[in-house]
Amino acid sequence: MKKLLNVIILVLAGGGMLILSIWMYNYILKGVFGQYSFNQSVFSLGEISQAFSSIEVKAVLVYSKSTENFLPEGSTWIPDNINVWERFLTAYKIPYTKIFDYELEQGKHKDANLMILPSCKSMTDAQIRAVKQFMEKGGSVFATSGTGSISGDGKWRGWYFLMEVFGVEFTKELPKTSKARLCTIRGGNPIASEVPTGFTLKIATWDNPVAVQVLDPRTTQLGFWYDFRIDSGLVAEEIERTASLVSGTYGKGKFIWFGFDLVSVIGESSDYLVFDKLMRNSLYYLAEKPIAFIRDWPGNYKAAAVIVPIVGDQPDNIKNLLPILRSNKVKASFFINSSALSSNSSLAKQLTTYGDVGSIVDVGYMSSVNDTVNKLFNLDWQTKTLKEVNQSFQNAVASRVSGIKPMYGLFDDNTLMSMAEAGIKYVLTDSLTDRSVPKFVVKGKSNLITVTKSVRDDIVVVKNYNLTDPDLQLYTYMEDVDRIMYEGGLYVFKIHTDLQCRPEYVGVVSELIKYMRDKGFWITSIPELYNWWTNKNKIELRIELRGPRRIVVAVTNVGADAIPEILVPVQFQENVQQYKVTTEIIGTPLPSLDFLKAEKKLMMKINNLKPGQSRIYNIDYQFNSPNS
Repeated sequence: MKKLLNVIILVLAGGGMLILSIWMYNYILKGVFGQYSFNQSVFSLGEISQAFSSIEVKAVLVYSKSTENFLPEGSTWIPDNINVWERFLTAYKIPYTKIFDYELEQGKHKDANLMILPSCKSMTDAQIRAVKQFMEKGGSVFATSGTGSISGDGKWRGWYFLMEVFGVEFTKELPKTSKARLCTIRGGNPIASEVPTGFTLKIATWDNPVAVQVLDPRTTQLGFWYDFRIDSGLVAEEIERTASLVSGTYGKGKFIWFGFDLVSVIGESSDYLVFDKLMRNSLYYLAEKPIAFIRDWPGNYKAAAVIVPIVGDQPDNIKNLLPILRSNKVKASFFINSSALSSNSSLAKQLTTYGDVGSIVDVGYMSSVNDTVNKLFNLDWQTKTLKEVNQSFQNAVASRVSGIKPMYGLFDDNTLMSMAEAGIKYVLTDSLTDRSVPKFVVKGKSNLITVTKSVRDDIVVVKNYNLTDPDLQLYTYMEDVDRIMYEGGLYVFKIHTDLQCRPEYVGVVSELIKYMRDKGFWITSIPELYNWWTNKNKIELRIELRGPRRIVVAVTNVGADAIPEILVPVQFQENVQQYKVTTEIIGTPLPSLDFLKAEKKLMMKINNLKPGQSRIYNIDYQFNSPNS
């Protein structure tokens, strides 16, 4: 009897230890890899093995021999493109196999899940069928230029491939010109993560880049060729008709299409750094890797705007604007020439109750950034000037200058260093740059932002266009508002006392403010913009795929000030059925969540991130089954 009791005790103890071990094993698995089974209470070897697996990307890079055969003798266009692609795939550690286009007909691509089609203009019917079948089964495609527009024997086929597979309609080829065309990148989407909103890639027109228009709701426009600086036409219509980058789905697969070849991208090292990020995001998107990014603007705002009145000729006209600012509860960033401050000190004091007052400063003259004859003043001169400006404002309005505007529009690195020395936070310039958002600059221990021209001001609309009808003025401004909204950028509404602030024209400002509010703009002042933008740029974001059903998102505040609120969208690659967000460390506050099912996007709002603080969130999820 005693032996039997001992056996029972041993069996129970052993069974208990076994159950405890299995429970601990399960607990550790879920702690590391996430909720690997949402709907199964019984252990599944398949589920467990899947938890340890990761998404394996196998790419096939297609070398179009038939396209090469139709190029002029000695042309290196195709091999040059292939070389650029190989560098990108190698840099992002995506294993690939290079095949010739005719090998598509032989099925050499069937083990891949990502297909690259660089400048594959000439394709046989069999090759097109192979690509379509590849995508219908779930393969992803990255294509450039006029894919499939020429048959295998060199006859013109047309743009049917682009229309059927990518859901777009051909509108035009850009003509060859000596100057590069600008391709504007739309912000607020995972493909543009870490790419400045409204960034303009410089594209050489050697191979006639292609413009299309999106027709199908499964396709999303990511960029456009329309250039408000030189192109005519209705802005909204021209943006839609000149799509330069698109993404979307076909069958069970995904695609990204660029209307230019990679070898056509030109510019300086800074341009290539941004293009590198665009390529990384595109490849990660197609390779099913998660992408997270920080929204440009607070809350649910889709774009931002600042009102910048310039007090110059007819300075008393600024008083026509003040009731409009007050009734609309909007602050402006006023600028007044430092040399005219003493004679307008009472007016400047009045303006401080409606926003901030910056100074127009002479830092030297250059006709353009390419001017080799003239140059701006040296560092010592600019530093001395800005300190004197600060003192004169202190005497006149009892406050320091927070921003400056160069008298002739341009500034240089000496200006930025002088601003840091004088405690000035931002510079507003008339020059057109490569983005439609502020640029964050660090000089020593000082954080600065540069705010550049992004739209047509009243000098263009009222003076140059000679538009005296307020309705036409408003319509012209609204066109630019729509463009900035589409990009997700910053609308810098610069107006002058002798133009838009005149009694007969100033009502347009009120109508435009209402229009921007209806569109979802954050209408702010430049100092408020400075606070938001500098805080945003002190956020470090890291995202990691841990197993096939867990995403780890780490958010760190590397700045010296607390950040009240940031919005982090996490883009899923498939339709998510269930999700759960937990924290890596006990006691970490959970974010507010908003799941946008149609966009496959989880919006995480993180509040009160303290200086030096990191928060790590585990997102466990389950995709819809293929038949659901």
